[in-house]
Amino acid sequence: MALLKALISLFQKSPPFGGALLLLVLLSADPALAQITAQSDSSLSTLPPASPSLRPEDIGIVPIGANNPTPAVSTSEPIPLEATEDSPRSLEDFFGPNEGPVFRTAVGVNLLQPWSTRFGNQSIYSKTIFNPGIRYDLEAGYNVLPQLRLSVEGDFLYNSIHSVVWGNDTRYGTGSLYQIPVLFNATYHYLSQGPFRGYVGGGAGANWMVYQSGTALTEVGTYTSYQWNFAWQFTTGFTYTIRPGFDLDIGYKCLSMPSPNFADFGTSHAMFNHTAEIGLAWRF
Repeated sequence: MALLKALISLFQKSPPFGGALLLLVLLSADPALAQITAQSDSSLSTLPPASPSLRPEDIGIVPIGANNPTPAVSTSEPIPLEATEDSPRSLEDFFGPNEGPVFRTAVGVNLLQPWSTRFGNQSIYSKTIFNPGIRYDLEAGYNVLPQLRLSVEGDFLYNSIHSVVWGNDTRYGTGSLYQIPVLFNATYHYLSQGPFRGYVGGGAGANWMVYQSGTALTEVGTYTSYQWNFAWQFTTGFTYTIRPGFDLDIGYKCLSMPSPNFADFGTSHAMFNHTAEIGLAWRF
């Protein structure tokens, strides 16, 4: 113990060499401490040598001026982003569905061209002149493609008779023509990036026609005839989307009977109805 105190005193008097001298004395004086020190040195000598292929970057050490190491590629699946109010929206969000059921209704002014015919042995010429009338449409269809619509249409048309020409004689009186066509249509729509869409189409079917005239218009008194006739139709126009799936429809329709047939009538020329109408369409 006295020796230890003397060494400490010597260390305090000569700092540069006191530490080394103190260590040598302790090792020589304490065999247990010397043995522990020897074991520590031997364990350090048995550590495996550093791998020559191990780079500083492999353990996270990046030399000054070098780029960061490339991170490992993640094999986990990407996390899907939830839809928010700022997410991109499709055209259907603004204008409604382009495929699916459709219901349409419309009303308009119908102009029926004068209708000419000849009676008996073709010697009696007659021409019926009609006043402007009305047309009302109901149509149910399906957009099988964004551009193509197939539909079934049932209509009601009414025109009163203005006058009837017999040869060189013009007669005025009461009379009317009722038409109820049932048509199968195909309509092509021009899609756009805005609310306006044009369309063109056609159809064919049958037309139930009721022709009535008073005594003053005919040579035989009151006349009434009921008859089915073949009919075809051409249509064109455009729509404006008021809100998604709800359209304002403005169009033109030409309805024709190529060979109208009525009881006791002879050869007749084709009849043409021209209608300008406005309607509404719902796309579901």
